Amino acid sequence: MKKQKAKILFWALFLLLVISSLALYFFWGESLLSQALFHFEDVMANGTKARETILSFGPLAPLMFMTLQILQVVFAPVPGEATGILGGYIFGAWPSFIYSSIALAAGSALAFIIGHLFADAFRSRFSKTKVYRKFNHLVFKGDFVIPFVLFLFPGFPKDSLAYLLGLSTMPFKVFIFIASIARMPGTLFLSFEGAQVYAGNYLELLLLLLFSAIIALPCILYRRQILEKLTHYSSAQQIEHETEPEE
Repeated sequence: MKKQKAKILFWALFLLLVISSLALYFFWGESLLSQALFHFEDVMANGTKARETILSFGPLAPLMFMTLQILQVVFAPVPGEATGILGGYIFGAWPSFIYSSIALAAGSALAFIIGHLFADAFRSRFSKTKVYRKFNHLVFKGDFVIPFVLFLFPGFPKDSLAYLLGLSTMPFKVFIFIASIARMPGTLFLSFEGAQVYAGNYLELLLLLLFSAIIALPCILYRRQILEKLTHYSSAQQIEHETEPEE
């Protein structure tokens, strides 16, 4: 029953992407859509051109950007940081934050569902790896602290984690809550950075970058130690829970 619901949700999201693409094609013409799709590398290399290209879709510009964000989660053609900054550069900080948050949640959900649908085929292979055993063990007992922290973690491959957690026993409702909420601080920072670039507020941008570096660098340099401490905490909490006497 759960797998059937997952399939329905997967195809609904997939159909939404197809309909959005077709709508953009028929409403705005082949040449404009071709420019956005086939010259994407050039667009990303030039922020002004990217802004003009996406805004040329008019009222559908947010949908175009959100589709781009979803695709970068599922297929990862470009780093998520690049599209996050691009959103702030195009729409401003708060609109970009809202659009990106919705799109990243949808993309993460799609990645999770794909992992869940193919879990039976790949679980036997992945179950032999240390990474899968670690994460599956963490979510099996209902301890979701580490997955939440990893989604919060600067520089951690969150898109790959979404696929991996789809192979685990984590409930979808719990996953979408974690993936949505834990991504928000990083998304907000990227949106503000992009907005400052467009506004030319380089002092504010520098302060944001310095603050981001202060947070990100220790996490990157000591990520192994942090993960070990979190794992130890999770194991201790689990042992304590298992040894509690039943009332």
